[in-house]
Amino acid sequence: MLSIGLLMYSCAEDGPDYVDELDVVYTNYNDDFDFGTTTTYSLPDNVIKVDDETFPLDDGDEPDFIDDEYGDVILSSIASNMDERGWQRVDKDSNPDVIILPAAMSTLNLYYYYDWGYWGWWYPGYFPGWGWWYPGYYPPFITGYRSGTVVLQMTHPDGIGLDDNIPVIWTASINGLFEGSTTSIQERIRNTVDQAFTQSPYLTK
Repeated sequence: MLSIGLLMYSCAEDGPDYVDELDVVYTNYNDDFDFGTTTTYSLPDNVIKVDDETFPLDDGDEPDFIDDEYGDVILSSIASNMDERGWQRVDKDSNPDVIILPAAMSTLNLYYYYDWGYWGWWYPGYFPGWGWWYPGYYPPFITGYRSGTVVLQMTHPDGIGLDDNIPVIWTASINGLFEGSTTSIQERIRNTVDQAFTQSPYLTK
């Protein structure tokens, strides 16, 4: 899972020389949200694996997770970036201002949407059935990824409205090819997560 690596890429004569040159980091946020009002964050202990074999979850089922050798790098990279930008990490039960939910996927044709089934079992203080929405629009799916993708969602628990939707105030989608050793994969994960925060200056305190 998440086999992103640093190898020579030779599919096209005039194409990129290295796989990491094809990495894409996309970020978006709710520009109506005041990030200055938030200071604490929480992270889960694992990174959810999203695939079309187990999606959607059956009632009562917990999701699968990616291997710790990659999941731990994703989580530690998120934490170090948040800490460097002046956020304070707290336990999930300590009423954090935001909760960052990472997921990873590997498929050539993935239909993905914000489904409470992936996070309802974990989200502190709430019961299953909560919906997901991204401020400003409601994407029914993401498709066309031909490689590995990591999605980060920063949620705002206090923003839950009468419609029971958990607002996502910032999101990052990281896409790359499926090649390389464990060490090179981990390095590219760090670099791309760092890039997601670098291009999101509004997260800095």
